[in-house]
Amino acid sequence: MAHPTQPSLIGVVFIIVLVVAVTLPSGPAWGEDFRVENKVFVGNDSEAKIVSSTIFYGGVAYDFLEKPREITVFDKARKRFVLLDPPRRLRTEVSTDEVEALNHNLKVWAVSQKDPSVRFLGNPQFEESVDTKTGDLVFDSPWVTYRVAVEAAQSEEIARQYREFCDWHIQLNARLHPGYKQTFARLIVNEALERRQAVPREVHLTIKSKLPFQKTTARSEHQFIRRLLQSDRDRVAQTDEFMAIFQPVAFEQYQKKLQP
Repeated sequence: MAHPTQPSLIGVVFIIVLVVAVTLPSGPAWGEDFRVENKVFVGNDSEAKIVSSTIFYGGVAYDFLEKPREITVFDKARKRFVLLDPPRRLRTEVSTDEVEALNHNLKVWAVSQKDPSVRFLGNPQFEESVDTKTGDLVFDSPWVTYRVAVEAAQSEEIARQYREFCDWHIQLNARLHPGYKQTFARLIVNEALERRQAVPREVHLTIKSKLPFQKTTARSEHQFIRRLLQSDRDRVAQTDEFMAIFQPVAFEQYQKKLQP
């Protein structure tokens, strides 16, 4: 669940939860094809703040954000993300090398700070447990708590692909939204899920404040659909067309005004 929208919400959202080419990669496709429907709620809101669909097809992940309308394509083989803005017909690219370097620098900076809450951001430590009543995974710390309702992944490959996409997408947030803080905490949760061959059904996040009785909460919901529909394949094909015809621009220009 990470998306390039609403900077005031994105830090909460992803704690929870190109042109690569006109055609798909040559050679045999790796991985499995499936879709994940995502919703993110902030606080006690009953209406989702963020709604998206992620289609895994032919070894590439296509993430479709509803508002603002944006598509993020992750192609590990080509080591890049491509961001597409359909209303403006623009595209830009961010390399995974750039994303990795930025997050490394942020981690080094955070762990060097005196404030323990900042050091936690760079090197989070959780007490991991299983709720015996609900089966939820719980990751607890003085600063952040995750409670994850899980289900068994339908295959080992789906668990791996989903974890890999989430890991990279959450790291992309540091590039899209300077000041994003929860990258390394969520990476720990992602690793634990794959280790258990599980995927999240719901993720509940609590960010604890230094002030008494104050906290920020959010939750995400995820529905895994094992088989793609023709409409999913059509959506991917249309995205390939967008990647071929949209105007390429520098990242800074792309970020200036993302249309809702």
